[in-house]
Amino acid sequence: MLITRDALKTEIDEVDTQYLETLYRIIKSLQQPTVPAKPSGLMAKLKTVKISAPEDFAENIDAYINGEKDA
Repeated sequence: MLITRDALKTEIDEVDTQYLETLYRIIKSLQQPTVPAKPSGLMAKLKTVKISAPEDFAENIDAYINGEKDA
Protein backbone atom coordinates (compact mmCIF):
# COMPACT_ATOMS: atom_id res chain seq x y z
CA MET A 1 0.00 0.00 0.00
CA LEU A 2 1.45 3.35 -1.06
CA ILE A 3 0.84 6.08 1.49
CA THR A 4 0.79 9.60 0.11
CA ARG A 5 1.20 12.92 1.89
CA ASP A 6 -2.44 13.66 1.16
CA ALA A 7 -3.47 10.42 2.86
CA LEU A 8 -1.34 11.32 5.88
CA LYS A 9 -2.78 14.82 6.03
CA THR A 10 -6.28 13.37 5.96
CA GLU A 11 -5.45 11.04 8.84
CA ILE A 12 -3.84 13.87 10.83
CA ASP A 13 -7.02 15.89 10.46
CA GLU A 14 -8.86 13.02 12.18
CA VAL A 15 -6.46 12.76 15.16
CA ASP A 16 -7.92 13.96 18.45
CA THR A 17 -6.35 17.27 19.54
CA GLN A 18 -5.04 15.74 22.76
CA TYR A 19 -2.60 13.63 20.70
CA LEU A 20 -1.36 16.38 18.39
CA GLU A 21 1.67 17.25 20.52
CA THR A 22 2.76 13.62 20.62
CA LEU A 23 2.20 13.25 16.89
CA TYR A 24 4.21 16.41 16.25
CA ARG A 25 7.16 15.06 18.30
CA ILE A 26 7.04 11.80 16.36
CA ILE A 27 7.09 13.63 13.04
CA LYS A 28 9.97 15.89 14.16
CA SER A 29 12.00 12.88 15.33
CA LEU A 30 11.63 11.31 11.88
CA GLN A 31 12.96 14.48 10.24
CA GLN A 32 16.20 14.61 12.20
CA PRO A 33 19.15 12.97 10.47
CA THR A 34 20.58 9.97 12.21
CA VAL A 35 24.23 10.34 13.07
CA PRO A 36 26.15 7.10 13.22
CA ALA A 37 27.69 6.51 16.59
CA LYS A 38 31.44 6.86 16.75
CA PRO A 39 33.18 3.58 17.47
CA SER A 40 34.29 3.58 21.09
CA GLY A 41 36.13 0.28 21.33
CA LEU A 42 39.80 -0.20 22.10
CA MET A 43 40.85 -0.52 18.45
CA ALA A 44 39.00 2.67 17.49
CA LYS A 45 40.78 4.54 20.28
CA LEU A 46 44.15 3.09 19.31
CA LYS A 47 43.66 4.34 15.74
CA THR A 48 43.64 7.89 17.09
CA VAL A 49 47.03 7.58 18.80
CA LYS A 50 49.71 9.67 17.12
CA ILE A 51 53.38 8.89 17.75
CA SER A 52 56.14 11.36 17.06
CA ALA A 53 59.37 9.41 16.71
CA PRO A 54 62.45 9.11 14.51
CA GLU A 55 62.07 7.25 11.21
CA ASP A 56 64.02 4.23 12.48
CA PHE A 57 62.06 3.99 15.74
CA ALA A 58 60.19 0.80 14.82
CA GLU A 59 63.36 -0.92 13.58
CA ASN A 60 65.44 0.08 16.59
CA ILE A 61 62.88 0.14 19.38
CA ASP A 62 65.10 -1.92 21.68
CA ALA A 63 67.95 0.59 21.30
CA TYR A 64 65.60 3.46 22.13
CA ILE A 65 64.11 1.64 25.14
CA ASN A 66 67.57 0.70 26.48
CA GLY A 67 68.86 4.25 25.99
CA GLU A 68 71.43 3.31 23.34
CA LYS A 69 69.71 5.82 21.02
CA ASP A 70 67.97 9.08 21.86
CA ALA A 71 64.63 9.93 20.38
